[in-house]
Amino acid sequence: MEYNEEVEVDQNESASDGQDVQIQDTDIVFDCPHCGHNLCIDYRGAGLQITCSECEEPVLVPIPDGMKISDLDLDAGELLKQLFATRRLLQRAEARAEALSLRLDSFAAKVGELQEMLQA
Repeated sequence: MEYNEEVEVDQNESASDGQDVQIQDTDIVFDCPHCGHNLCIDYRGAGLQITCSECEEPVLVPIPDGMKISDLDLDAGELLKQLFATRRLLQRAEARAEALSLRLDSFAAKVGELQEMLQA
Protein backbone atom coordinates (compact mmCIF):
# COMPACT_ATOMS: atom_id res chain seq x y z
CA MET A 1 0.00 0.00 0.00
CA GLU A 2 1.44 3.33 -0.96
CA TYR A 3 0.71 6.63 0.71
CA ASN A 4 0.76 9.98 -1.00
CA GLU A 5 0.90 13.41 0.55
CA GLU A 6 -2.82 13.41 1.33
CA VAL A 7 -3.17 9.95 2.88
CA GLU A 8 -5.48 9.03 0.04
CA VAL A 9 -4.39 5.44 0.03
CA ASP A 10 -4.99 3.64 -3.26
CA GLN A 11 -8.17 5.59 -3.84
CA ASN A 12 -9.65 5.10 -7.29
CA GLU A 13 -12.24 7.23 -9.01
CA SER A 14 -15.57 5.55 -9.55
CA ALA A 15 -16.22 3.72 -12.79
CA SER A 16 -18.84 6.31 -13.70
CA ASP A 17 -16.02 8.83 -14.13
CA GLY A 18 -14.94 6.97 -17.25
CA GLN A 19 -11.66 5.74 -15.81
CA ASP A 20 -10.45 2.17 -15.76
CA VAL A 21 -10.83 0.98 -12.18
CA GLN A 22 -8.88 -2.07 -11.17
CA ILE A 23 -10.31 -3.39 -7.95
CA GLN A 24 -8.40 -6.21 -6.31
CA ASP A 25 -9.96 -8.97 -4.22
CA THR A 26 -8.25 -7.49 -1.19
CA ASP A 27 -9.62 -3.95 -1.71
CA ILE A 28 -12.29 -2.39 0.46
CA VAL A 29 -14.90 -0.59 -1.64
CA PHE A 30 -17.25 1.80 0.16
CA ASP A 31 -19.08 5.10 -0.24
CA CYS A 32 -18.14 8.36 1.43
CA PRO A 33 -20.72 9.02 4.18
CA HIS A 34 -20.58 12.76 3.38
CA CYS A 35 -20.99 12.90 -0.40
CA GLY A 36 -21.65 9.30 -1.46
CA HIS A 37 -18.54 9.16 -3.69
CA ASN A 38 -17.35 5.60 -4.30
CA LEU A 39 -13.94 4.94 -2.69
CA CYS A 40 -11.60 1.99 -2.95
CA ILE A 41 -8.65 1.25 -0.69
CA ASP A 42 -6.31 -1.66 -0.05
CA TYR A 43 -7.42 -3.87 2.86
CA ARG A 44 -4.50 -2.61 4.96
CA GLY A 45 -6.30 0.74 5.11
CA ALA A 46 -9.10 -0.76 7.22
CA GLY A 47 -9.76 1.40 10.25
CA LEU A 48 -7.69 4.34 8.97
CA GLN A 49 -9.02 7.83 8.53
CA ILE A 50 -8.50 9.13 5.00
CA THR A 51 -9.64 12.16 3.04
CA CYS A 52 -12.39 11.69 0.46
CA SER A 53 -11.01 12.50 -2.97
CA GLU A 54 -14.33 14.14 -3.93
CA CYS A 55 -15.48 16.27 -0.97
CA GLU A 56 -12.17 16.30 0.97
CA GLU A 57 -13.95 15.38 4.21
CA PRO A 58 -12.33 12.92 6.63
CA VAL A 59 -13.64 9.38 6.19
CA LEU A 60 -13.08 6.34 8.39
CA VAL A 61 -12.34 3.28 6.26
CA PRO A 62 -14.70 0.50 7.34
CA ILE A 63 -13.38 -2.77 8.68
CA PRO A 64 -14.91 -5.63 6.70
CA ASP A 65 -17.04 -8.18 8.54
CA GLY A 66 -14.95 -10.93 10.04
CA MET A 67 -11.72 -8.92 9.86
CA LYS A 68 -9.76 -7.80 12.90
CA ILE A 69 -7.20 -5.03 12.99
CA SER A 70 -4.68 -7.62 14.16
CA ASP A 71 -5.17 -9.37 10.79
CA LEU A 72 -3.41 -6.50 9.05
CA ASP A 73 0.08 -7.70 9.99
CA LEU A 74 1.66 -4.29 9.48
CA ASP A 75 5.39 -4.12 9.94
CA ALA A 76 7.15 -1.25 11.69
CA GLY A 77 8.01 0.46 8.40
CA GLU A 78 4.38 0.45 7.29
CA LEU A 79 3.27 1.84 10.64
CA LEU A 80 5.89 4.57 10.37
CA LYS A 81 4.58 5.49 6.89
CA GLN A 82 1.08 5.73 8.32
CA LEU A 83 2.29 7.91 11.17
CA PHE A 84 4.05 10.33 8.81
CA ALA A 85 1.06 10.40 6.49
CA THR A 86 -1.26 11.13 9.41
CA ARG A 87 1.01 13.94 10.57
CA ARG A 88 0.96 15.46 7.07
CA LEU A 89 -2.82 15.21 7.04
CA LEU A 90 -2.99 16.94 10.42
CA GLN A 91 -0.70 19.73 9.21
CA ARG A 92 -2.86 20.25 6.12
CA ALA A 93 -6.02 20.28 8.23
CA GLU A 94 -4.52 22.81 10.64
CA ALA A 95 -3.43 25.04 7.74
CA ARG A 96 -6.90 24.80 6.19
CA ALA A 97 -8.52 25.65 9.54
CA GLU A 98 -6.28 28.71 9.85
CA ALA A 99 -7.12 29.83 6.30
CA LEU A 100 -10.83 29.38 6.95
CA SER A 101 -10.55 31.29 10.21
CA LEU A 102 -8.91 34.21 8.41
CA ARG A 103 -11.57 34.11 5.72
CA LEU A 104 -14.31 34.10 8.36
CA ASP A 105 -12.70 37.10 10.07
CA SER A 106 -12.65 38.89 6.71
CA PHE A 107 -16.34 38.18 6.14
CA ALA A 108 -17.18 39.35 9.66
CA ALA A 109 -15.34 42.62 9.03
CA LYS A 110 -17.24 43.14 5.75
CA VAL A 111 -20.56 42.45 7.49
CA GLY A 112 -19.63 45.02 10.13
CA GLU A 113 -18.81 47.58 7.44
CA LEU A 114 -22.11 46.92 5.67
CA GLN A 115 -24.04 47.28 8.93
CA GLU A 116 -22.36 50.63 9.58
CA MET A 117 -23.22 51.81 6.06
CA LEU A 118 -26.86 50.79 6.51
CA GLN A 119 -27.11 52.63 9.84
CA ALA A 120 -25.59 55.85 8.43
